[in-house]
Formats: sequence, C-alpha cells, structure tokens
Amino acid sequence: MRAELGTPPPPWKPLSLDAAGTVQAVLVPKGRMAVLECQQGRLWLTQQDLLKDKFAEAGQRLYCPGPARLYLGAQGNAPALVRWVLLPQGSHTPA
Repeated sequence: MRAELGTPPPPWKPLSLDAAGTVQAVLVPKGRMAVLECQQGRLWLTQQDLLKDKFAEAGQRLYCPGPARLYLGAQGNAPALVRWVLLPQGSHTPA
C-alpha cells in the first residue's frame, strides 16, 4: 500500500561518514530500492559487482535497486552526512 492511501512512508535513517573513515555497507534486498540523499559533503558509493562508482553532492539523491550490496564513504577531505531509506516493494519514490 502506498503513502497516499494511508500507509506512512518508511523513516529516513541518518548516516554520518567521516573523511578517510571506515566504509559503511548497506544491503538492499531483492525487490526493494535504497534512496540515498547527500545532505553535506560528497558521498561516494560503489556497488558490489559494478565497475563504475557513483557520487552525490549535497542535495543530490542516488537510487539503487536491489538486490545490491552498497559501500558508502565520504569522498575527499571532508565528512559527509547522508540520509537513506529502504523503500517498500513496489514503491519508487520516498516522501
């Protein structure tokens, strides 16, 4: 059921990524989609089994359908602040 039909959207989760810090892993199950929004700094994302990395500046979003294992980090000399949500199956847009 969708948010406009009365089911609330899933909550966004904050994620702070230190400059030159540990990479964080996010698992996206089959049929689900992760939406990652960079709020500060520059987000670096690589996905297992894909050769091309993705980047997002503050205010930009990345959409990653599952199944996927994502690895996130701050790119450059500054930390990154990210919020992310795992959308329910069949949903393609967060609130």
